[in-house]
Formats: sequence, structure tokens, C-alpha cells
Amino acid sequence: MAFFPNTNRPTSTSFSGFSRVLLTAVLMTVLFSCTVQAADDPAARRREFYDNLKILGEAYERIINNYVDEKDPKEIMEAGVKGMLKILDEHSNYLPPVNYEDLMMSTEGEFGGLGITINIRDHYPTVVSPIEGTPAYYMGIQGGDQIIEIEGETTRDFTSRDAVKKLRGPKGTKVNITIARPGSKEPFPLTIVRDIIKVESVPYAFMMGDIGYVKVQNFARTTHHELEDKLQELTDQGMKGLILDLRFNPGGLLYAAQEVSSLFLEDEQLVVFTKGRLRDQNKSYYAANRGPIFNKVPVIVMVNGSSASASEIVAAALQDHDAGLVVGKTSFGKGSVQTVFRLDEDEALKLTTARYYTPSGRSIHKNRSRDGGLSEEDHPVVDLEKDPAKEEMDRFDKEKFYTDSGRVIYGSGGVTPDIEIDQDFMSDFEMSVERDGALFSFAVEYANEHEGVNGDFQVSDDTFARFKSFLGEREKIGEYLEVFELTYSDSLADANSDFIKRGIRREMARRISGPTAAYKVAIEADSQLHEALELFNDAPSLGALLKSAAEWNEKQMEVLAAEKSAAEEETVSN
Repeated sequence: MAFFPNTNRPTSTSFSGFSRVLLTAVLMTVLFSCTVQAADDPAARRREFYDNLKILGEAYERIINNYVDEKDPKEIMEAGVKGMLKILDEHSNYLPPVNYEDLMMSTEGEFGGLGITINIRDHYPTVVSPIEGTPAYYMGIQGGDQIIEIEGETTRDFTSRDAVKKLRGPKGTKVNITIARPGSKEPFPLTIVRDIIKVESVPYAFMMGDIGYVKVQNFARTTHHELEDKLQELTDQGMKGLILDLRFNPGGLLYAAQEVSSLFLEDEQLVVFTKGRLRDQNKSYYAANRGPIFNKVPVIVMVNGSSASASEIVAAALQDHDAGLVVGKTSFGKGSVQTVFRLDEDEALKLTTARYYTPSGRSIHKNRSRDGGLSEEDHPVVDLEKDPAKEEMDRFDKEKFYTDSGRVIYGSGGVTPDIEIDQDFMSDFEMSVERDGALFSFAVEYANEHEGVNGDFQVSDDTFARFKSFLGEREKIGEYLEVFELTYSDSLADANSDFIKRGIRREMARRISGPTAAYKVAIEADSQLHEALELFNDAPSLGALLKSAAEWNEKQMEVLAAEKSAAEEETVSN
């Protein structure tokens, strides 16, 4: 999500009862009043506005005072706001306190808490790993620790959100928890003082041979500085090429995308421009280099269908200026800008106020309904059973645009890669095992029983056999497999032995060496990433990469032409 920080705060946030609801109603009505032609009479528009506002206020008052059952005024107000939002796009949303807090945390890159990553495992919030240098880390919390109580309340069958809500809090405050540790006879209590926890938006950066690899997982206030530091470290290690992985990156702050793009573009090159209904939403954003530009090595940017918003801005800017090669699958197509309007001290409205355009003039936006589906305007209804290949528009049928050097690139929603590379998906069995958390739980148990396991850990036949028994005894594995009409058996596990052994090594690496070591094991099976790496072997320079893209497109056009010709011949013969 690309959005602007709040610039529309009320002068006072002390509202209650009907006054607060009325103010909200006024703001909502201003924002959502009907679109009118520029030639309409301003006086008529004002009259219509106040007439509508009166109706809205009277409807609220009648419901509160006359409905057969007494209703919470706040609940009715929220329902009214959400009702208005239903006719807008999926990215315009009302943010109650919990959602507003999550939004601020994801974009600010920090929050008050303990410094742990948790998942629900075997009914309880379970620590995946502590973050180094945080209160949890210094208190000796380990991966696999189950938090069975928070402030004396049992956490059995808590959701992750339930646990996070109770564990987070202002810096300097205390939280009392009870830990059940595998291998320990009795649970034990801990009192931890919360601190400010920094959330990394660039969690992984390392060398893969002589190619640097960087994973950016979102765009927050700190992303530019995090990425610059990581790129400098890789440069010092002598990287000869760079993979900037933006897959599964949902976006974030618009200005963070501008700053990240500036790390690869020349000063004053256009990054993105926006167009909105109001004049102050029509803005252009340029690269502003305040340090080294990392354009000395060829860059490959990886995107997929879950790369959205700010990640699409960066990918498109580098593609339009021929500063990098984009590979993978067409991105999500979230080309709109949201502004966060504060409604109260801890509530807000996230409203779409503009759409953004790439330097070449492309609009990446795909119109979607509020349930996330594409609108018929942008994505005509297709019977996928008859023609599954038509699920996405063919790249050569999309609108054409041109890069700085004159290369053809494609619009019509999302960032279309220069070279498309298919993406692997998890099998039904793999999804079931990951959902169950069996690999993580097994590694915790195994590590507690085998002290001194090092980073060269490999899964022996005996260990694999033990895991098969362990998996078969898991409480919910049968339920997860049944969703896919599977039944657990040794033969099913044997058929997926590569996945299981790699998964055990991944979780053991996490316990021995931390998240980066676990990630390196996980991407061993990332065929899309490894195919991208292979491109550097045949094309060690940016010019060579762009030439490879041109050749790939020519071949795809030839294949498409041959397929169309064969289809036409078959039609004639029939």
C-alpha cells in the first residue's frame, strides 16, 4: 500500500457522543459526496451537501432513539462509515484503534514490545525466535518456548493477535508471562520490561557466489537507510551483480519507494507521478541522491503477483529508466495512493486520493471490487475450465510503452516483467505440514535432546524415520490433510522426503544460527530465484541482460504466432 502520512488532523481530538459522530458524519459526507461535473452550480452543490448531511444525521438520531433494541452509538456510527466505504475501492478503509496501530507500526518500523516472533503451535503462542538485542533476547527466551500465561491469564487457544495485543505496550512498562520450555520439567515465570523494538524491512542480504542478494519485505520509514547499509556491505564484498527481491512485498510508504529508487537512479530522474481529484494530489517525485548510487553492477528486480504498490513503483522506475531488468511474474497492480486522515486520537480513515503513474506514463492500477476480485472492465469474465490460459491477458495484447532507450514495456495493470519466470507453489502435502508447524516443533524437540548440533546438520535416515512417526502422531495433521483429500501414510511422507528433509534443516538452522541461516536453506528450492541467478552467467552486464530480454520477447512472439497459426489451421480443417 502506498500512502501519504496524515496531514489532516483535527485541531482537537476530544469528542464524545453525538458531537463526535456528527463530526465524523460531516467528514465522511465531504469525502464521499457525489462526483459532479466542473460546470455544476457551486451553490447547488452546497445545498445538496447540507441536505444529504441532514438526512444522515437524522437517520442516525432516529436509530439511536427509536430502534426497538438499544444500540451502541459507536457501533451504529462505525456501521454507517463502513456502509459508505462499500461503494469505494478496496483500499479505502475505516481504521479502528487496533488496525490504526498496526498501520503505524508497519510504516514507522518500530513498536513497544518484547522482541519475539510468535506463531500459534499446539494451542499456545510459541516463540519462533527472539530478535537479537531485545528484552526477550537478553532474558534468554528461546525458539520453541510456549507462552502459556500472560498476566496470569491462560493463553490456550489464543490467536496471534490476542497474544500480540497483550505483549505489546509502551517502553518501560512490564509484562508478566509464564513459559513452558521443551525439556524443562515445570513452567517458569518471567517479568520482562518492554522496549522499543526495531522491525527490519530489509531482513536478508548476503552473497550468492559473486552475486549480491537483498530481500525487501516492505517499505517503511527506515527502509532506505537499511537498504543503503546492506548494499554497501555487499559492495565491499565485491558483488558483481545484484538481485533485488521484491516478491511478496505488499508496499508501504510512497516516499520510501522514492528514496529506495534513488539508490539506483541518477539525480533528478523521475520516479513516479500521481494524479488525483484535488490539485495538491498532482505531484511528481524525483530521485534525490544523497550518497552513492548503486548502479555500477547489473541489477535484476524480482516481482510476483504479491508485489504491490511501493514495490511496483520501484520495479517500474528501474524498468522505465533501463536501470534494471525486471523478472518473475506480473505484479499485483495496486497503483493508487492512500492518505490517512485522523478521525480521533486512535482512529483514522485510509482513503484513496490519487493514482500513480510510472515515468513512461503507465498506470499500473487494476480496478478491483472490495472483495479483491478484478472488475469486469479490467478483467473480462473467462470460463477457466474451458480456457485456463486466458486467466491473464497475454503480454503482447497489453498496451505498449517505451523505456528511456526505446525498449517496449507493457501496461494494462501491474508491472509486466521483461522476462517471465514461472513460480513454484507448495503442494497440498507441503501446505498441510507447514500449517501444522510440525517441522518447527520437531526441530525444537530434536535440538533439546541433541546438544552440540552444529551448522552442518544433515537429516539422517534415522532422523527422517523419527519425523515420520512424529508427524503421524500430530494432533491436527489428519485434519489439515483431509482438506486436500489426503490421508497420512509413510509412503506419502517418503514421496515428499526432499521437502521434509529441507524443512528440518531449515528449522534446525534457525535454532543454531538464526533467521538468515534458515532463509538460506529455504531458498534452496526457490527455482524462480535460481533461474534469475542463471541470467547473470550468460549476461554479466546490464546491457547484456537487456539484450537477453529482447531476445526472450522475440522468441515468445514467435511461439505465440505459431500457436495462433496452428489454432487457425485447426479451425479451418474443422
